[in-house]
Amino acid sequence: MQSVRLLLADRNRHVREFLKRELETEGYTVAIARSAQEILTVLGGGEKFDLLILDLEVPYVFEADLLTQLQTFYPHLPVLIHSFQPENPQTLASLHHAVFLEKDENPVRLKETVAVLLQTKAAGRGQQV
Repeated sequence: MQSVRLLLADRNRHVREFLKRELETEGYTVAIARSAQEILTVLGGGEKFDLLILDLEVPYVFEADLLTQLQTFYPHLPVLIHSFQPENPQTLASLHHAVFLEKDENPVRLKETVAVLLQTKAAGRGQQV
């Protein structure tokens, strides 16, 4: 069975490393991006990912611009916005076919949300979340 591949983009190196370890203990293969530019470079490199976990505070992110590019060029890639609460998070997420989960110190909710999104994708109930 092929491993589930996640792309994790977070502004903080320590958070990236912590979340990467936590998600890998669940059996996921996790690639890292440190900026909006890196997200687009990694995705443009042809690697296939099952989910993007996105902190809206990664460098060079203009929220709507990045989310619009992702929706345009990678419409089947589910996006989980994992950030501290921006203005109108649900509106931002719904306009861009994403799911919003507010960051906290405990990775359990993140892991649970990732599992649900991946199950939804696998069940074919919508390629976009």
